Amino acid sequence: MTNTNEGLLLDPDGIPILTDLIYEDISPDTAGKTPTSSSNEVSVDELARLLLNNKAFRKQLDAIAEELTRSIRQQLELALRPTLEEAISLAFDDSSKASCEAVRKQLEATLPGLLARTLQD
Repeated sequence: MTNTNEGLLLDPDGIPILTDLIYEDISPDTAGKTPTSSSNEVSVDELARLLLNNKAFRKQLDAIAEELTRSIRQQLELALRPTLEEAISLAFDDSSKASCEAVRKQLEATLPGLLARTLQD
């Protein structure tokens, strides 16, 4: 564990370790209730504000967000690739018949004019 200039204790991965808000002896009947604050405890809102204003913490959040975005993109690409390839292939197969027919009709329609022009030249 290392200590940064900003005063946050970090684990080996660089993730801040929170040390101020540890409550011992929470009985099952008080679980889920907010413990009473003593003078040296920081509120959850204050702790969140402090963390979000901390440059090292923000850098970690940014790095996590970038890695998560990259990972999601890669997983989506891998999951969708076979489906997209099949859809493209089917679209080309369907359109190639129509495209081929349209080209054939266009050639048939223009062939007499092309032959006439060629013979005149």
